[in-house]
Amino acid sequence: MPDSSPASAKQPVKRPRIPVAFWLLLTMSLSLVMGTVLLSNDMKHLKAVGHYFGFDLFPEEVKPPPPKALPRPMPPATFKLPLHAVEAPVVQAASSFLRTWRISGPAMCAALRDAGIQTGDWAATSFNADTYECFFEHSGKREKDQLPNSVFVIVRGDAAGTINNMRVKIINPQTDQNGQLDPGILRIFEIMLQQPQWLDFHEALSAIKNLRDVKEDGFGASISFTHEGLNAGHYNFTLSLDATSGPQKRTRSYFSDRRWLRAPDPMLEIEREPPESKPESPGAEAPAASQEQQP
Repeated sequence: MPDSSPASAKQPVKRPRIPVAFWLLLTMSLSLVMGTVLLSNDMKHLKAVGHYFGFDLFPEEVKPPPPKALPRPMPPATFKLPLHAVEAPVVQAASSFLRTWRISGPAMCAALRDAGIQTGDWAATSFNADTYECFFEHSGKREKDQLPNSVFVIVRGDAAGTINNMRVKIINPQTDQNGQLDPGILRIFEIMLQQPQWLDFHEALSAIKNLRDVKEDGFGASISFTHEGLNAGHYNFTLSLDATSGPQKRTRSYFSDRRWLRAPDPMLEIEREPPESKPESPGAEAPAASQEQQP
């Protein structure tokens, strides 16, 4: 009989055990292979895997829009100065500021008439057909204790209406208790100084009012009010426009009417404007209509 003891029983075959180092090496090798595959081609496969599982591993950077191009600056403007603007002025060709009459002879005579000085019309003189003038003359009666007084006013110019000068002569004028000129006579000088619109003769009217001598010049115009040394109570007034210096004469010659059109008289433009028509009230014609309806 065979021996059935446990010692004689067959032992199971033992499998060979794999060392731990092998697994470590295998894991590292697989990791390297997977890492190489995932990271290759600019990590394209790694991005695909993350997109498959719903992970955005590498979000795209939002780039700001490029800045708008600034407008191209315009090229600087260039211009050339004329030669005479940079050359030294020539003394022989220098000019000067020159005053002009801002009112014509006929308009000046009309302004005097509106102020109560009854001058005549602007007309040619009897001694020279090229000279035009209007004048006013008044002579008072001689009183017992007073010398006779008189006023003579003349505005003289040419046929075109350009004024040459204005003159006034007063003899023994009436004055008030303060020795100041009578307002009626002073009005003549006020009109003559206001109408030309020359505002720089500041002291002239005050001197005339107090019967003091005064002389002023400026930009070709001259004004004088003087008393006659040999005749007490005789006063002469002159307002004229004369180009005396060389530059003033060159300016007048350059701007003469022979080269330029004459500027319109501002006083004539005002006279041509029609008066403003007043709007009629709604009931203006009502009375007339009611009268027509009456039997």
